[in-house]
Amino acid sequence: MNNVKQIPDFALVFDFDGVVLDSATLKRQAFADVYSHMPAEQHRAIVAYLNRRGGQPREVKFRHIEAHILGRKADDARIRSLCEQFKESVEERLLHAPFIPGAIHFLSRWQGKRAIYLLSATPQNELVAIVEQRQLAAYFDEVIGAPPDKATGLGSLLSRQGLAAKQTVMIGDSYNDYRAARSNGTLFVGVAAQPQRSPFPSDTQIINDLRQLEDALTKLV
Repeated sequence: MNNVKQIPDFALVFDFDGVVLDSATLKRQAFADVYSHMPAEQHRAIVAYLNRRGGQPREVKFRHIEAHILGRKADDARIRSLCEQFKESVEERLLHAPFIPGAIHFLSRWQGKRAIYLLSATPQNELVAIVEQRQLAAYFDEVIGAPPDKATGLGSLLSRQGLAAKQTVMIGDSYNDYRAARSNGTLFVGVAAQPQRSPFPSDTQIINDLRQLEDALTKLV
């Protein structure tokens, strides 16, 4: 007997950290650890910024931190060095991060039945590597990392795959994901473990984790 609930025939575009893999917090911690030697007031400002700015490429975050929080000019070599420190700090953590509740169950149920894509601000080569190491590659029709930024990446995906924006759903946990969806005219489902701290507008369809995704998708019709 088939008990699989039917969902609309949407193309689904998943963010990665905080949506499929429970890694958003550990990545914020890895960013903060790069600046663990800074005075307490500056370190608190860095942590506050990181808590607000999910879903952006690491280069963007480091440039903002260096220029607007620490007030110093960082050339490309400095940014590359910071990115390498971050990469070394986070790689091992990602191998052991748990999946978001419901993620594997949902992907397993709908693999091959819906077009499913992964879109992340993680650099492309690193994203592909962790997806393969965590044995997730088979679930996705395409894995898309940075560059470009998410809004551009989503727009390129729609064009490349011939996807109708109104039949495509972005599933993300940051305002940057929401903005990418809105700028491309797609639908959106927000993931927020603590809805009272959601970064999304009040009219956004919000779920705690992917165990609620099927129900959320049926409400978008």
